[in-house]
Formats: sequence, structure tokens, C-alpha cells
Amino acid sequence: MLSTPTMSIFEKALDAATLRHQAISNNIANVDTPHYRTQSVAFEDELQKAMAKGSTAFTAYRTNEKHISFGMPSLQSVGPKLRIDEAVGPMQNAANNVDLDFEMTNLARNQLWYNALVQQASGQYNKLRTVIGGK
Repeated sequence: MLSTPTMSIFEKALDAATLRHQAISNNIANVDTPHYRTQSVAFEDELQKAMAKGSTAFTAYRTNEKHISFGMPSLQSVGPKLRIDEAVGPMQNAANNVDLDFEMTNLARNQLWYNALVQQASGQYNKLRTVIGGK
């Protein structure tokens, strides 16, 4: 009912930040696990590509959701994806590619990003509440 494109993007970004937090937490928890490979989340680049294509690409008008879509992928098709990083980075004593300092930095950065998203989404809802309430 109150779903706008902006709120949809906030929702997907919050989902990505939550999934990223889980991935980073897994990486930190497995810092001493032999042969563990780090996990990461891909989202922002895919969102940016979809938004860039949206301004220039042709999209088909569908009268039924069962119709085959063509043209650019919609923002609804963009979402966070968990990746396992197979690239061999600096190997630790446990023969894995987890860099604890890097992961802790990413955890702090992700927490700041999540907090900023929550504040922005809250601001959007406050604006909506003001418009509805007339205050």
C-alpha cells in the first residue's frame, strides 16, 4: 500500500546490509577454520546497473504478470546475493583467506551503512505520517 520505488530500494538495501552483516559475522567466526573461504554480498553494483539502465533502456508494457518480460530488468529483480570468495588471498595459519582486520573494518562500515539506511527510511515514513496527519 505504501510501497514507493524509494522505499523499495531502502528495503532491498536493508536486506543487503543484514545479509552482509551475517556474512561478515560468519567470516569472523571462522577465522581459525581450516580451508574456510570468506563470504561477501553483491548488491550495490547490481542496483546501480539496474538504475542506470532504467533511465535509458526500453521496457515492455505487460498487461499480465505471466507475459514474458523483455527489456531491462526491473528494480524488483535486483537483490542481495551471497558469494563465496574462492580467490586465494593472504593465507592465515588456518589455511583460509579470512583477514580479521579487514572483516572488522567491513563490519563497522556495514553497521554505519545500516544505521544511515534506517534513518533515511524512518525519515520517509515521518514525511508520510506528516502528510497523512496534516501536522
